[in-house]
Amino acid sequence: MITTLRAIVQRVAEAQTAEQSMIELVQQTRAAMNTDCCSLYLADGEGLVLKASDGLAPSAVGRARLNAGEGIVGMVMRREEPINLADAPSHPAFKLLPEVDEDEFRAFLATPITHRSKVLGVLVVQQKLARQFNEDEEAFLVTLASQLVPELRSSSDVPELTESGPRRWSAIVASPGIADAEILLARPRLSLSMAETRGQGSDREWDRLERALLATQDEMTALSGRLSGEIESQISAIFDIYQYLIADPVLQQDLMAGCDEGWSAETVVSRVFTQYVARFEAMTDHYLKERASDLKDLGQRILGQLARPGQRGKPPTRPVILVASEITATMLAEVPRNKLAGIVSVEGGASSHAAILARAMSIPALFGLDGLPIQALAGRRAILDAVRGQLLVEPAETVVREFHRFQSSLAKKDARYERGLTEPCEMVDGEPVCLQVNAGLVAEGEQLDPAYVGGIGLYRSETLYMLQNHFPTEQTQERAYGRVLKALGSKPVTIRTLDIGGDKPLSYFPIREDNPFLGWRGIRLTLDHPELFLVQVKAMQRAAVETGNLRILLPMVSNLDEVEQARKLIEQARLELEEELECSLPQVQVGVMIEVPASIYLLPQLRRKVDFFSVGSNDLTQYLLAVDRNNAQVADRFSHYHPAVVQALAQTVALAGDSELSVCGEMAGEPEGALILMALGLRQLSMNRRSLGRIHHLVRHLSASRLEPLRGALLQAEDDTQVIGLARSWLDEHGLSELYQDA
Repeated sequence: MITTLRAIVQRVAEAQTAEQSMIELVQQTRAAMNTDCCSLYLADGEGLVLKASDGLAPSAVGRARLNAGEGIVGMVMRREEPINLADAPSHPAFKLLPEVDEDEFRAFLATPITHRSKVLGVLVVQQKLARQFNEDEEAFLVTLASQLVPELRSSSDVPELTESGPRRWSAIVASPGIADAEILLARPRLSLSMAETRGQGSDREWDRLERALLATQDEMTALSGRLSGEIESQISAIFDIYQYLIADPVLQQDLMAGCDEGWSAETVVSRVFTQYVARFEAMTDHYLKERASDLKDLGQRILGQLARPGQRGKPPTRPVILVASEITATMLAEVPRNKLAGIVSVEGGASSHAAILARAMSIPALFGLDGLPIQALAGRRAILDAVRGQLLVEPAETVVREFHRFQSSLAKKDARYERGLTEPCEMVDGEPVCLQVNAGLVAEGEQLDPAYVGGIGLYRSETLYMLQNHFPTEQTQERAYGRVLKALGSKPVTIRTLDIGGDKPLSYFPIREDNPFLGWRGIRLTLDHPELFLVQVKAMQRAAVETGNLRILLPMVSNLDEVEQARKLIEQARLELEEELECSLPQVQVGVMIEVPASIYLLPQLRRKVDFFSVGSNDLTQYLLAVDRNNAQVADRFSHYHPAVVQALAQTVALAGDSELSVCGEMAGEPEGALILMALGLRQLSMNRRSLGRIHHLVRHLSASRLEPLRGALLQAEDDTQVIGLARSWLDEHGLSELYQDA
């Protein structure tokens, strides 16, 4: 059964269009179950529509309709459970639809296709012989329906693109910004799935393949060179990964072995890279799964060189929004920066190399647009709204004008907020608030004006590691940290020690765990590898010799001994550095991230061992609510505004006492979140650069005394709707609703 199920789901997933995927489904299911008919009905908001059938009248597809609860199929939808009948026409709920031509069918088995308590459709099999479908058949159909959700969700939720008006798709904002331009489809790649062919001798095929590898290597060098003047050298390391893969002896050995077996160069590339991609896609680690797209891109480029040696696409002559099923880093380099208005990728996430590049280059980007009809988009005008997470295709002029008014209004407000940064960051009653910035790339730190920020509250050092194909040396790290420390002048820079694991593994240091978020990550990993930790903290302290503004932050702390071990290693690195430099160095400030709930209850003891605390609201929320925020099945349950999170933050403030305490998670950069944090007593917040002006404006309209009633109400709230409602009501009452309405 499992093999058959996988085969059907794979055929459905590989179909080029939604219509073809539904046809594949009913045809494959009918054949697998050996029935006379298989049909698929999808919900459309009002009822059910026959979308595909192998056995009913073809003319009824798209026309036959049942209202909610109507007929046996409608009853399956209403009850949300399978129905198995030996003689369907004799059932009281049976409704004859003359146009479907089903008079001769007797046996009936149907099951709902459900996603997050919502019925997307109903899958039906029928037979002329009056009989009860057996348990194995029913189990097969129910199991199949449960595996179809990813494919059919897009078919049921997203309308087909038509000429009649604009279409909107919601997506993940990978890089903020706004663009209005024509859509350019990324240069099509040859598919890795191709018919296998025999070669014309192993020597000849390897010679062709070797030339293709060298040409691809040259292409990567050229693309890297195109970017080198626009972004920091760290980012161009992404292209070094491609170079490294091409030169990898294991890969070359596998390719040579394929040629020796008599296959053509194209077949060898297809087979080897398909295997590599499958291995990475099967990994549970989020970051490693996304590396599969890099391997696929490389394999497709080599195939392209075999098919069209030396041929390259022509760059666009005017600004475009680049769209592809899966945007890769190399695709971005193929479009001149001044012509790249925005990026849309159907697949992928915020930790993909393309997303990292987009943020570094300040290009608006949307990822994860289920059901986007890519081929129908070529040359169409689109508005990419990477503020609210939407793509609008072929918008009417009224929509365009409205959008540009919004864009202009947003720009004016942001400019006003930015001008306000010259004013002291303090409340109406004079109480100061320190606003800092989160960063993960050297360029982000260098672009900050130290006059307008309180410092860098969180520098994610793992980004440097993620953009390499090996552990960075002490010298490489020193240069990177030094540039950021110097850019901030005397303002503090808090660098978090290596925080990999969970959703941030390294491609060259794979971690395979059943539950990575509760596993070997953060301080747990680095203390198990003191050689890595020592190199890093020594590089940090060496970089800070001249500036003296370094602070070190320890992630994922849950035990006191972790802090003690880490401090010993940090001190060891300082003493070694003093010996090398022949001078005395001050001890660096060390802090702990409050993200594991256990650390909240250890705050009284931790206060005696560290200099400051920083709340990571993202992970703290995740662990408090037992919700993996990267899991689409439960992502809607992830909320910074859950009453338990508010209570935990209030308790953290109380237990931290007079110790320095900040918040560096996403909550701090949201107007509602910042208001709640300050009502709970926080006076130091770190956020992304884009939020700085908005939150600064909020601070200057607050007074500590007027926040106390809000604090009391927040601690009495029963759900996140009440929490966020209280915050927005407060903002409305004080004339600050604009802060969240277009945030």
